[in-house]
Parts: sequence; C-alpha cells; structure tokens
Amino acid sequence: MRYNGAKAMRYRGASKIKREHTILPGLEEFLEAQIEPLEHVQTIVPGRIRKARQSAPDLQVRFGYPVKGGAKMLAYSAGAVQEVFVVTSRPDELKGLQSLAPRVKHKKRAGRKGLSRARLTELTEQFLEGLGQPEPSSIRPSPFQEEALDLVMQGDVIVTAPTGSGKTWIAEQAIQKLLAEGKTCWYTTPLKALSNQKYDNFGRLLGRERVGLLTGERKENPTAPLIVATTEVFRNAVYSGDQRPWLAILDEAHYLGDEQRGTTWEEIIILAPPETRLLLLSATISNVDEIAGWMTTTRGARPGLVKESQRPVPLRCGFLSHTNKYILPLDRRFFGYWRKGPSRFNSVKVVEALEEMDLLPAIVFLSSRKACDRAASRFEGIHCEDSVARFQVFAEAAEGNPYLWQHSLIGPLMDSGVASHHAGHLTGWKVAVERMLARGELRVVFATTTLAAGLDVPARTVVLPTLKTRDAYGDRLMNTLEFHQMTGRAGRRGMDNIGFVILDPETERDLDLVLDLNSSEPEGIRSAFKVNYHQILNLLSRFDFRVTSDIVDRSLLLFQQSTRRDFKDVKARLTDELNSRAGLLQKLGYIDRSRSLTDMGRWAMLIRHENSLILAELIRRGLCSSLSAAELAGWVAAVGSGRTPRGMACRIDIAPLLGVARELAKMEKKRAIPSAPFVPGEAWRRAAAARLWVEGEEWDRLIARADIEEGDLQWVLLQTAEVLRQIEDLPLPVAYAAQEARVALMRAPIV
Repeated sequence: MRYNGAKAMRYRGASKIKREHTILPGLEEFLEAQIEPLEHVQTIVPGRIRKARQSAPDLQVRFGYPVKGGAKMLAYSAGAVQEVFVVTSRPDELKGLQSLAPRVKHKKRAGRKGLSRARLTELTEQFLEGLGQPEPSSIRPSPFQEEALDLVMQGDVIVTAPTGSGKTWIAEQAIQKLLAEGKTCWYTTPLKALSNQKYDNFGRLLGRERVGLLTGERKENPTAPLIVATTEVFRNAVYSGDQRPWLAILDEAHYLGDEQRGTTWEEIIILAPPETRLLLLSATISNVDEIAGWMTTTRGARPGLVKESQRPVPLRCGFLSHTNKYILPLDRRFFGYWRKGPSRFNSVKVVEALEEMDLLPAIVFLSSRKACDRAASRFEGIHCEDSVARFQVFAEAAEGNPYLWQHSLIGPLMDSGVASHHAGHLTGWKVAVERMLARGELRVVFATTTLAAGLDVPARTVVLPTLKTRDAYGDRLMNTLEFHQMTGRAGRRGMDNIGFVILDPETERDLDLVLDLNSSEPEGIRSAFKVNYHQILNLLSRFDFRVTSDIVDRSLLLFQQSTRRDFKDVKARLTDELNSRAGLLQKLGYIDRSRSLTDMGRWAMLIRHENSLILAELIRRGLCSSLSAAELAGWVAAVGSGRTPRGMACRIDIAPLLGVARELAKMEKKRAIPSAPFVPGEAWRRAAAARLWVEGEEWDRLIARADIEEGDLQWVLLQTAEVLRQIEDLPLPVAYAAQEARVALMRAPIV
C-alpha cells in the first residue's frame, strides 16, 4: 500500500477514531486522511500494539478481512503490529485502499564502526554524572502543594502531578487540619493492599484511635473521624446516603477509566453529597480538563485544577550495551552502537553491573510472574552484607504469619537482598518486600506491573529488560500509561539526585519504541460505565426511576459521547439496558410495577457483586437454607472472578447454582442484556477450594490440591469473604451461616 498525498484530506467532523490505545507513528495520519473521510465509515478502533513476527522498517497498512459490522486492517512498523477495526457498512470498499498506504521513512543509520572502549567509558561516565544523594535539607512544600491545599478548603479539586512529587502530602495536611476542627474525612484507594498501607501510615501519623479501615472483609474502628477504605466501600456508603464526610480523597484517580472499577468512581462523583469536597489525586490524567468539565456538569461547580509537570527527582534514560559493561544515553545518535550479549536477560549479571555503577536499589519490571520468580531464584546461595538488618525487618512484617518463613524465595531475600513481587504471592510477602525496599534493605525487586499501580515504593533505578506485559488476552506491548507508571518509580525524593531508567532491550527496535513511549502523553481516561442490577436497586432505594435514569444520563460515558455522531446510539443503548434490567428485576419480584423496591429488593440491594442477581435468586428460592457454612462459602466463591484453580480440590454440589445461572442467562438473552462472565468449569473449582478451606484444610495441602498460586487463592477467598459479609447484613436466616463461613475463612495466611 502506498500513501497518496495528493488525495489526503482531513476529516472535518467529530473524530471517528477511538484513541483508547497508543497508535503507531504515522498510522493516525493515514487513518485521518484516507479512512475517516469515507461516508460509510462510522467508527475506527485501533487496538493494542503487539510485537510482530515479521519486521517492517516503514509503516505498512494492509486490508485484513471483512468481519461482522465492518473490517479489520493490520498496521506494521518497527517490529510492532496494531489491529484496526473499522465499523463500516461497506467493508469491501476498503480493499481499494491497498494502493494507498503511508510510507513513513525511517532514516537509515549509516554503517558505523564500533566505539572505542575509551569512548564507551566516557559516555557511561557522562550518563552517570550527578549520581548520588542530595545534601540533607528540610523538604519544603512545593507551590502546587500549597495551591491544592488552599483550593481543597473551597471545593472539589483535581491534582495531577508526577509520581513521587508529594500528592499524598496534600491529603495528609488537609486531613490533619480538618480533624483538628472536628470534621470527618474518608481516604479511598482502588486496591485493598494500598488501603492497608495507607491505614498503617495514617495510624502512625494521627494515632490508631483516630483512623478506621473498611475494605469489604475487614472492619477496624468504623466510627473513627478518618476512614481509610477501598473505593467500592465508599461507593456503598454513598449509596445509602448515611455518610457525609467533609472531605473524600480519591487516590489513583486514573482508575476512573478502569474496565472493572471505573463505574464505581463515576457513581461516587455523581452521587456524593454537594457538601462533601472531593479531592482526586493522580499522576496520569492527560485529559484532565475534560474530566473537570464533566464534574462541572454533574456536581454543579467547576473543580479546582492543579497541574504539576516537574518531577522532584529528574529522570535519565539509557540502555545497557556490550554485555552490560556500558550504559549509553537514550539518544538515536547512539542506537547504532547498541550491542547485545550472546545470552538472554541474565538477572545476576545485570544486578552486578548496576551494583558496580552504584545504581542500586533497583526495581526490574518483567512481563510475567514466572520470569520474576526465575530471576530472583538465580541469587540462591549468593550472599551479601546486611543480612541481619534484612532479617529484622522481615521478622517484623511476618509477625503472626509463620507461613512467610516457608516461602520458596526466602533464601535469595535474606542472603542476597533480592525479592520477587507479583500478584501470585501472598499479601504478607508483598508487604514485607515493600517495607524492606522502602527501608533500604533490598538491593533489587523483580516485579510485574502490579508494583507500579499506586504503591509508594520507589528506588534509585528502574530496569526494563522487555517492553512486553501481560493481560487477560496474553502478551502485548505495554501502553504509555503503564510505561510512565513503571518509570515513575525511579528516583527517591530526598535520597537521589537523579532517577535512572535503564533498558536492556531485546532488539534495537525496542529503543525506538521507548523513545515514542517516553515522549508521549498517557492515554486519556475513557469511561467504562456500565449498568448493573445492584446499582439499579441501590439507586431506587433513594430515588424514583426517572431520577435513576437521569443519574445514568450524567455518566462520563455520555458526556464524552455528547460531541460524537454516535451519541444518540450510545444513549439509546444505555437507556434500553437500564429499562431491560429493571424489567427483569420487576419480573423476579425485586421491584414493583411502579419501579419501587419490594421487600425482597430492599435486602437484595445489599449484595453488591457483578453476579449479585444469581446470589439473590439462590437466597430468594431457599436454595441456600440447607447448606453448611463451608458449602455456602463454596457457592459464593463459585460466582466470583479472578484466576481459577487448575485442580479440583474436593467434591461439591453446585448443580442448583448452575441451573439458576443458566435460567437467568436465558432471560437476559431474551431481553438483549449483557450477562456477567460466568464459566461453570471455573465455578466448580473455585467452590471446591473455598469449601475445603472453610472446613479447615491446611494451606500447603490446599495449594497443592487446587493447583493454584498462593496470591490467586488468597484473592478468591478474600473476595468470597467480602460477599459473605454482605450476606451477613441480610435480615434473613442465611446471615448466620454466612457469618460462620466468613469467620472460619478469615485465618492465616490469607489475613
């Protein structure tokens, strides 16, 4: 395909291109010039960038194949491929574009002789110039911190500032001031681990008696003037209308666009009482003005905007070359001198190189859990100093959790100061690793992207041996947001003059991709708003159906669609789904003809889960009344989510549950309602593991029988405990079994 510059014309209407992912260089221009102007084209959806099997130095766009509703095209460039889905009524017409492909010429690098050792040494020394700790001094508040603190006393505020710049300081100062005045505050995070961390931090800052924790399965000091909670728990409090704090902090506000949690954030912003000030904190909201515009329409007043782009610790990027002996600056002038060693990533040799250059401690981000564990295990038997100090910090973190001493990677942790950190490990292990890194007792942490998602654990250096990451669909190239989250961990305020980002690239093309990622803004927040059953029931507990419909219309989804051609279609789809779900709730007896809650609806609304209707129907039909506590835990786990055990730990009968799930799925299909994910085979295995645990099975035996990683089983069980606590609040006999099951479930090592 060849780009026809003469025919190129910019589409003048509302953009048809969905910019939800990074777009390959040159591809956006091609889509704007050749695809967008076509009248029959409705929407253009570029997918995620992935690694290509074939190499294309110049951008190439190829017609893929017609699919239902449109056609797919493939774009190749610099070792990467991006799929583009085009919604069109005439897909065959796109074949005519085969001769109109863009040609983005990459300058050919002249053949160069290798640099001398002296020159390589000189470049490495220049790169490391300024390395070390700053002179001790008192850290003064930055102007943006003081501005935000003033604004939060006046109304809603959104703060965007780089990682490590002190956004939490704003919240801490505001909370201390408000608590001294007798006011109440909530501090919310999207992750239970992060909520637990903030609970500990605020407990040390304010005193335990002034801080409470609510995370679903945990409830500590719930009447405290400061409540630290997960965002879902605060949403539930907003639903009830009982909580009206003076200030609510929403940390990691970029989760507003999260596929799983985004709806919760939108509901809070829409429903929070006007007297509650909202403080949104994030390092990564590139379309913050758009978010502020939406909040203005839904909250009635424009939020204060505080934007800070300057990092307190500057970043410097480079790449390892010549078997890790040198670091060259991330500059295209030097890419031609890159030399890869004969073997793939060698964790021991890379750490040795970093240590020799005084670049430790470091966080090394790898694409998979196995890669992290494998990299850490290579340090077995390698000893370094300060093992006594590491032992003391670990013993403190592991107090009351003896299982942590049996961890397979305890040797490298204690002897070499090297750890693996990912979601497959128990929370206790991850907390211990984070504390040791924060206190300077670790040299290296090998981590997946979970460590970068909001946990405040920086290091002097971040190392990226790969640009691949992994999601539910498999391996893919990381997006701009993920890249900035990971590199943002480099550089500790007050401890480093410079934060270093070191690449150990797999190919020379990776260096080009990093340059693009480093210079690009993170992807803007796009609404992931969804309508669900427990949402409808909770809204109808406070409002009539007309107001409930108006609340849905105030979603960020419709605000963002309001200037686009498909706005009416999206609004109609959302309205139809709301009416269809309400119709099914009415048919089942949870609301009446006037769309008001029935007695059943009043207890069903307390079950807040993506499969809440399945659970409500099991209870309504009396199918749970004869279950033991262990069996009830199994049934609740069956409708959960997350990674599933690969083995069947024990026998358990969930046939009645599966029958209800199939019946509801048929009713939803008849009404064109999207069904929540539910896989019967996975349900059996989750149910068996939960039942066996509540019955008292030993942890190691359960892990072996269920064939699952510890962190994944912990997630399944804690999610089960959270729903069991909700069932405990029901004014029904099943509440007693739910309480018994939850108490039996909440034991070490999952708590």
